[in-house]
Amino acid sequence: MRLKIDLNKENFVLPIGYNHILQGTIYNMLNKKSEGEFYHNVGYKKDEKTFKLFVFSNLFGPFTIQKKQIIFKDHFCFYISSMDEEFLQEVYNFLLMNEYLFMNNQKVKIELVRIMETPFIRNKEIWLKTLSPISVYSKQDDFTTYYSPYDDKFSELIQQNLINKIEAYGLIINDPTFEILEVKDVKERMVKYKDCYYKSFNLKMKVNVSQDIFNLIYNSGLSSKGSCGFGMMETCYEKKPK
Repeated sequence: MRLKIDLNKENFVLPIGYNHILQGTIYNMLNKKSEGEFYHNVGYKKDEKTFKLFVFSNLFGPFTIQKKQIIFKDHFCFYISSMDEEFLQEVYNFLLMNEYLFMNNQKVKIELVRIMETPFIRNKEIWLKTLSPISVYSKQDDFTTYYSPYDDKFSELIQQNLINKIEAYGLIINDPTFEILEVKDVKERMVKYKDCYYKSFNLKMKVNVSQDIFNLIYNSGLSSKGSCGFGMMETCYEKKPK
């Protein structure tokens, strides 16, 4: 399930690397003794890995860039998805009960909150596009290696991440099909999260995917760092070449 949150603040100012601010805003909507404590400090475990199993998008709306800051003109929005409906219910209730959010020490009006059900896919071959960029990497000791969508390792690590999420959440998957068939419109980005920079990519990809795996991708993001604002996907339409 997914929420679309429409907000309004004239000349709303954020640092360009605003993911941690948006993440903190989401955590502040949760009950600190239950959902907030679990998602902030615990999460779902697979061996030594922790998965929060929620994801959020970039902010969307008219903006300008000035002095390493992004300034939204007035209206803007973002999306939150989660595997856990209780998590989204708590966020939804908070937004209904409050008129404003406080983001980066600014009072932002909550204009509209919409519930978006997970789409049913009629065909296994579909196009997806990023609502927040994908970051795929491996670590060895203190060294991090990033992979582009054209590397074989990119697809391999995404598939392993999906398997880890399935096991961490205890999902029963009848059809685990997932295969990247094509990528296009690839744009590299360096995204700052707190004190770190992550190489990431906005793109469109054609995939062969089952409904079960699509549900997991739609609600928890593709690859790692979903709870930090990476890898949110949505379906899109691409015209077939003539």
